[in-house]
Amino acid sequence: MDNTIHLKNLQVSASLEDVVRIGVVIFKNLAIGGPNPALQQAIEGTAEELRRSLGDRRPSSLPPVERTRRLYHQVGIDPTKNRPSSEKLLRRVLHKRPFPRINNFVDAMNLVSVRLQFPLGLYDWDRLAPPVLLRIGSPDEKYRTTAGDEINLEGKLVLVDGEGPFGNPTHDSKRAMIHAGTVRALVVIFAPADVPRRELEEAIAEILAAGGEHCSGRPWVTGILP
Repeated sequence: MDNTIHLKNLQVSASLEDVVRIGVVIFKNLAIGGPNPALQQAIEGTAEELRRSLGDRRPSSLPPVERTRRLYHQVGIDPTKNRPSSEKLLRRVLHKRPFPRINNFVDAMNLVSVRLQFPLGLYDWDRLAPPVLLRIGSPDEKYRTTAGDEINLEGKLVLVDGEGPFGNPTHDSKRAMIHAGTVRALVVIFAPADVPRRELEEAIAEILAAGGEHCSGRPWVTGILP
């Protein structure tokens, strides 16, 4: 299967090409189930290491956190009111609140996200209607999150397909959420445009390793846009 052809199903709006860079992974042959002991151990070990290494430092003082906050500010989003999903995970860990337990795939991707401090969007590819475009949300655009809350998307970074908006770096949508029957999943890494491609390549490698180890996922499409 031609990776380049299928990567064309995903695009960044021309108005955002100097602001946002995204990494893309589409998995196939996923086996979605409950968290396994190895994953649980990895989550607990990472949480302990983060608390030990960061100590009393404020999350906002950390360069990887500042990097994503900078992206939010560039598009006019207040990251203290709409926190990136990666920062929300880090704050949970540092305050010793339980790490979210959803399923093996979501938990594995959350583990990568909290470690690297890149917000990740996770979507069931077969619930989408490609092509997919990353753009700024329009007035009156909304969707329900995986928790069932309705959020307003005006002025925010948003992923849109043929059926409308379905994701952003703060909240995933209920429509495209990963579920027990998911076999193909889209993972989007959100980053500022000045992040070196090498860093996104390393993040993609970690995502592929985690999806393969914990969910038997195989890579179908990978790439970096723009």
